[in-house]
Amino acid sequence: MSSSVIRSKDNPLVRTFRLVAAQARRAPADLVLAEGIRVLEEATHSHCRIEAALASESFGSHPREKALLAAWQSRGVAMHRAADAVLKVLSEVAAMQGALALVRVPARSLKDMPVCTRPLILCLCEIRDPGNLGALLRSARAAGATWAASTCGSVSAGNPKAVRAGAGSTFHLPLVEGLQPAALIDYCSSREIPVYRADAGRGTPCWEVDLRGAAALLLGNEARGLGGDFWSGIPAIRIPMATGAESLNVAAAGAVLLFEARRQRSGILATSPDRT
Repeated sequence: MSSSVIRSKDNPLVRTFRLVAAQARRAPADLVLAEGIRVLEEATHSHCRIEAALASESFGSHPREKALLAAWQSRGVAMHRAADAVLKVLSEVAAMQGALALVRVPARSLKDMPVCTRPLILCLCEIRDPGNLGALLRSARAAGATWAASTCGSVSAGNPKAVRAGAGSTFHLPLVEGLQPAALIDYCSSREIPVYRADAGRGTPCWEVDLRGAAALLLGNEARGLGGDFWSGIPAIRIPMATGAESLNVAAAGAVLLFEARRQRSGILATSPDRT
């Protein structure tokens, strides 16, 4: 741990943090900004490498903070103290929690994705809101998804807001980004993985679709969904809703579908009196 306190916003390390936070083209490749105790804990206990950490002069007074500092020291993380004024420049949250880190999350391709007999894959197609994308990855991890993918036009999972919304899922759930839709569909087709697209108004009710085996769930853009001829041949799956309800937020819809798949895979019977 560096004994000096960084007080200049023009410090080279601070500049690197700022580039990564802004996702600037000049930012070092594969680095993601982690902020918040929960997110920092998830990063620390993942297989990702923490390249550097910045902490306030008072950070370490609480048990969870002490545990983080001890873990960083044991892993040889380059940890530096920084003045609160410097950290506030880097932080995007209203109540700063006193520490940030640069975490290396290597880019992956389809060939890097885990292979198993019954994969559950979450596919995000042109999701633009980082909060939605992060929430979807968090649900995917919690529901036991094998891996996730996003198509070109989707916001980056390395967006700081997406990382926070995902509660650190970015550091655990295998993810491939920037795919062409055809590459994603070809991958599933060649491996006989059934693909289903979420549709708010039509399709088979989700609890009537067999999700016990391999399955890929597609969720589309917040405003347009999965429109266009390219997706029209893919079977639609819907979430039955109460009369008068128009649709769910994409993050909520994704959570419902993912946990319906988990329910089926766990052998739990549906108990809803209305299956239409």
